[in-house]
Parts: sequence; C-alpha cells; structure tokens
Amino acid sequence: MQGRAYRKLFILQCLLWILSSFYEPCTAQDPATGRIQISYSQLIDTLKVIHGLDFAYDALAINADSVILADPADFSDKGRIISFFENDTVEVNIIGSQVIIGRKAQKDDPLPGIITVSGTVVDAASLMGIPGVNIFVEGHALGTSTNLDGHFVFKIPATMAGQHLLFSALGYQGTGISIPETDTIIEIGMKSHSIWLPEVRITSVDPLRVVREVERRSKANYSSDHMLLTGFFRETIKQNGHYVDVSEAVIEIVKPPYNRISELERVRFVKGRKGSETSAMDLVRFRLVGGPYYFSQLDIIRNGDFLPKAELAQEYKYSYNGMDEEFGKPVYRIGFKPESDKEGIYYEGEMRIDTVSLGMVSIDFKMTEPSLKRSRSMLIKSDAKRFKTKPYYARYLVQYRPWNGIWVLSKVKGELSVRIYDRSEKEKSVFETVSELLITDFEQTIGRIRFPASEYFRPAYSLSDQIGEFDPDFWKFYNVISPDEALESVLKQRNPTE
Repeated sequence: MQGRAYRKLFILQCLLWILSSFYEPCTAQDPATGRIQISYSQLIDTLKVIHGLDFAYDALAINADSVILADPADFSDKGRIISFFENDTVEVNIIGSQVIIGRKAQKDDPLPGIITVSGTVVDAASLMGIPGVNIFVEGHALGTSTNLDGHFVFKIPATMAGQHLLFSALGYQGTGISIPETDTIIEIGMKSHSIWLPEVRITSVDPLRVVREVERRSKANYSSDHMLLTGFFRETIKQNGHYVDVSEAVIEIVKPPYNRISELERVRFVKGRKGSETSAMDLVRFRLVGGPYYFSQLDIIRNGDFLPKAELAQEYKYSYNGMDEEFGKPVYRIGFKPESDKEGIYYEGEMRIDTVSLGMVSIDFKMTEPSLKRSRSMLIKSDAKRFKTKPYYARYLVQYRPWNGIWVLSKVKGELSVRIYDRSEKEKSVFETVSELLITDFEQTIGRIRFPASEYFRPAYSLSDQIGEFDPDFWKFYNVISPDEALESVLKQRNPTE
C-alpha cells in the first residue's frame, strides 16, 4: 500500500515538474514560502491535468490573465481547489467532475443588484405572441429576445432602473417602457404599421448603389476595436415533429475588428445544459457539429457575403422591395438572388439597411432550390451507406442592433431540414434542426483578447458532447431565450432540479 501511494506521489511530482516548465518565463518563486506567481488560466490548465476535471467559469468573476500566489505543493490536494478561487465575490462549486466558478449571491437575495423584467410581447390587435422581438436597454449592451410564444425574461442591473427598455420587431412600431425598480411581470402590445416615407421618393432608390454603400461604409458602421461578446446558444433537433435533442450554452466570443478580415473569431464554451429523448431517435443518430464556432463567424459584414465586389464579376442581382421600420428607424428592403444558379452554392433573400447610416440591420436568406440539390457534401459531414440523406431546406437570419453610433451583431439563427431514408429498414424520417445565437452582452476592449487555447470551441466539437453536469445556479446571472413549453419539457426530463 505504501509503495503504491509513494509511486502515485512520485508521478504527481514529476507531472508538476513538467508543467512548471511552461510557466518558467512568467513565474517567480518566493524562496521563503515556496509560492509561485501563476495566472488563473495556467492554474486551471494544471488542475485539469492533475485531477481530470473540467472547469466552467464566469469571465466577470475571474480574469483568466490575473496572477495569484500559490504553493505548487497544494496543487495535488483536490480539497484546496476551492481556496484558489473563492473570495468575497466569487463562489466555487464542484459537481461530479466539473468545477464551476461564478459570481457569489447573497444568502438573503438570490440575485443581488438584479431586476428581473418578464412577460409576453403580443400583437396589439390579435393578442398573439410575437416571436423574435429584440429587447434591449437604450444606450447599453444588454439585450435579449422573445421566444416562439412571445415570452421573455430579462435580467437587468438595478442601477439601470428608470432607464428606457426598448422593444423592436420588423413589421411593428417600436415601443418602450421605463425599467421598474423591482421585479415585474408585464405584457407589451405592439402595433403593426404601414411605413411612412417622409421626403423619400421610392423611384430614387437604386438597390445596387445602396448595397455598394453598405460595403463602402462598413468600417465606419462597425467596430474598429476588438469586442468580447457574451452569447446564449441553443441547438434543437426534431425527428418527425418531436424534440429529440436540445443543447443550450453560455459562450463568449472574441470578435476581431471589422477592418481585420483575416483575423478569425474565437469562441469559449462557458457552461451548458441539455435534454434529450434518445429513445425517440431510433432511426439514426443525428448530430450537429461545430455550431457555436460556425455561427460566431456567420457575420455578413465581416465576410462580405452577398455584397458586390468591385474587382469581381457580380454574383447577385438586387431589387428594391419597399421600406420597413426597425429600432425606430426606416430601413430599405433590398432583395437579392443569384445571377446564375447552374453550379456552386447560392442563396436568395432580403437585406434590411438603415436609410441614414446605410448599415446592415438584418439579412434573411435561404439556399436556392437548385443549390439545395448540390448541397449534400457541404451540409452533411458523414453518414452510413444504409442511409440516403437529402437536405431540402436551409434558411438563415443575421441581425445587428445600434449601439453608440455603430451596429453590433445581435442574433444569428439557422434552420436546416433533412430527409433520411433507411435502405435496410425501408423507413423514412425527417430531421429539423434550429440553431440560435443571441448576443446578450458585449464590451469593446483595448488590445487583443486571448482565451487559453485549451478552452477554444473547435469546429469538430459537438455542443452536446461538451456539456457535463447541470448547475441551475450558474444560469441565474445570464440572459437566455426562454424555452417554449415543449422545449422546457425535454430539458426538465434531464434536469429535474430546475
């Protein structure tokens, strides 16, 4: 017994010695106490290796680059993990193989300093819920959105009480309320409108000229600094009309400046939860790969998709489809479709462009029918020979919202539908997937932001596979898209403590 214990300790010491070589350039040891200077990110990587643990942390609770003093002899003691991170404002919980680091709540107040405004946004005439309504605090980064039923829950710092909470949706007149001082449940009625065109002559709108101006003014209309975005990401899979898999996560995205196109977005998975009815997925195991990674890069302005390039032949033709209103501002509706659709992958859809700044407000597009027939190799990574797989619908929505004179990425949504035929069982199945990215908070930063490489969400990752044990307290500070009743039922089957 003593030999085995000694051998385990020896291996641990060797491991610590090997790991210390990574820190040597940036650490200093106090010869009197034996403690070293080590950043939180380095400490987390060390503890991951030693104890086989996964870490999820709130970036507002700890700064991964901050340096602390720690004794390497304590790294092997699992009981010391909490003491490395916990303080008056930070709490640490260990659930199974996960260490969860978040902001501490007061015992007599589960959400200190937070006002929760919840309710429903409805059509004022029909009283039906309006999905996808943009909800945000005027002049601030915080935002959320209604779900398919028009429901929402918005957590707002108490210091913003009295400020203006705005509600905006295409086809409706924008409205707003003053943020109350206490938790409040409300119903917001929005009136549909016919856009009025003061001093605008429809015949004067040249759609090609408008989209060229969008491209030309992109550097002025979008951030020239790095931004740290906090997002809520949800993936759902339905088989033959029934939910069979749901994954949700809080993620962080480093968004490079819009004038540095070659620099890619970086995504860090923070924490997630999932629900499934795996017995229902009895025909084929259908999985989504790379969702948060790919959706963080689905930024039409940064990529220049669907906008004319001066040096290239024009791939799309544009049409003026009238006007609408978004965020209380008149917007052009510019339709587009491919000049030719005989080969390659093309889309058709409509852009909404602010008439004053000529910034892109939103773009709704779908894959053309001929392109869908050619899309299998692009949309389906792999399948077994017994299955015949055919995508038949692919649609996307990208939205931006105004903030301090620029437009910031606000929402990305993708829908994909696939028909699968099992040659062996002679059975057919239809899978429908919806992926949504909602940016709930953001900040401009000075200089480049770096996540530890070990925390990147990579294109080969499946979100569902990254989610471990569920911690209901971790979500209490984050804004999310409220699940509808069917979704909530699936989530509660896996997370009964909610």
